[in-house]
Amino acid sequence: MLAFASVFGHLFYRSSDSATMRIVFGAFSAFVVIRDVIGHLRGTEVTLKVTNLDLISTGHAPDGYGPSSIPRASIYNLEFHEAIEGGEDAPQPSGLYVEHQGFLRDPVTCVLPHIDKMQTHQVIEAILRRFPDTESLAPPKKGNDYDLISLNLNRRVAHT
Repeated sequence: MLAFASVFGHLFYRSSDSATMRIVFGAFSAFVVIRDVIGHLRGTEVTLKVTNLDLISTGHAPDGYGPSSIPRASIYNLEFHEAIEGGEDAPQPSGLYVEHQGFLRDPVTCVLPHIDKMQTHQVIEAILRRFPDTESLAPPKKGNDYDLISLNLNRRVAHT
């Protein structure tokens, strides 16, 4: 976000002849930079709430976490993921991830970032102890693994 705002701001600043527009865009760019710096300095403060219907994660954390609300009925796996540093994709924190059905093909959502493997397993055990049906949904099938039932409606039947 910071790099995008900087490049866009530089191009816009160079192309604008209006001093007012330069000031407005400079203030906007400064706001974006300050917001990102404060976000990283705030650290991690995330709350995970599991209800009869939903798994709700709220709060703030750096490195790719975002608040989420996932229906418990759509969850098919709770597991620990190691942190993934930048590279081609956005960075992802280590912590508790939920695999669930959704609008995306294989949605995986971080619901409790920056915890270690042992803490993650303790959270999973607590969730499953309170709501044992949480991971009862079968994972989606991939590729050509779908079970097809043939009705043989195109076959001719000989009458005698």
